[in-house]
Amino acid sequence: METKVRENEGTVVLRKTYVWPFLNDWKAILYLIPFLIPFTIFYLWPVCRGAWMSLHVWNIQGMQKFVGFANYKKIFTDSDFYLYMWHSVYFVLICTPAVIVLGLVLALLINQKIVFRTTIRSIFFLPYVLSVSVISFIWLRMFDSKYGPIHAFLKLIGIPGEIHWLTDKNFAWWAITITTNWWTVGFVMVLFLAGLQEIPTDHYEAAKIDGASAWKQFWHITLPGLSRVMKIQVFYQVIACLKLFGQVQIMTGGGPGDSTNTMIRYIYVTGFKKDMFGLASAQSIVFCLMMLLIALIQFKLTDRQD
Repeated sequence: METKVRENEGTVVLRKTYVWPFLNDWKAILYLIPFLIPFTIFYLWPVCRGAWMSLHVWNIQGMQKFVGFANYKKIFTDSDFYLYMWHSVYFVLICTPAVIVLGLVLALLINQKIVFRTTIRSIFFLPYVLSVSVISFIWLRMFDSKYGPIHAFLKLIGIPGEIHWLTDKNFAWWAITITTNWWTVGFVMVLFLAGLQEIPTDHYEAAKIDGASAWKQFWHITLPGLSRVMKIQVFYQVIACLKLFGQVQIMTGGGPGDSTNTMIRYIYVTGFKKDMFGLASAQSIVFCLMMLLIALIQFKLTDRQD
């Protein structure tokens, strides 16, 4: 199909267009191919394959029998599903606010004109470059109830007895939360620092002239200026906390009992321990849809606030 296009100086040229609009931008498609190939192989195909597996009885030997939505029905009649989903949500509730507040406080402190600011920032960010397994093994030793540094410190300040951080239901979640916060707070801090540096200094100077206190400057200038960064931080941390697995697997093994089992470990145990890959795939699909629903609700709430 050819269409007439009027250009400068009144000249008319014929430009070839296609029935399918995306073919008009074939050069853009060529630029996307290096991304689309690995995206299809390593993301889109596994998702489609997992959805297909979820409709079957599937074990390590391969497909056994087509069962339709029986695996999904089994999920919602399993009490463990609701328990482990609550554990994942519970971790979001205790970990996300803590790491956001700590990251913001550190960013505010390091944003001041202090000595060795770059060094301090690097020290706090350094744990984030380590893998989850390294972090978990470090804190596994830190929380040792007999020989760990935390036990030695508590004994030094006069707290008697042994606190079984990783085998006591009252402390296991807090141990995992402390580990996760120490690991990720540097990343949160750096993003907040970038947001703080985008706030014009003129706003603070005008507020000082008007006699605004430091608290009012923070409440009326800093927080509104960090609103977009805050939304990104909260969204990222909620999703990351929902996907908790490594710390639990290494530090507590889901214990004591099932008190720290999460949805991701629930899926892992179903697939690799019980050899029920069809059911594990269905659990993965359901959990993915739930995370998408949570993300959608979060976006709606933040848009409404705007």
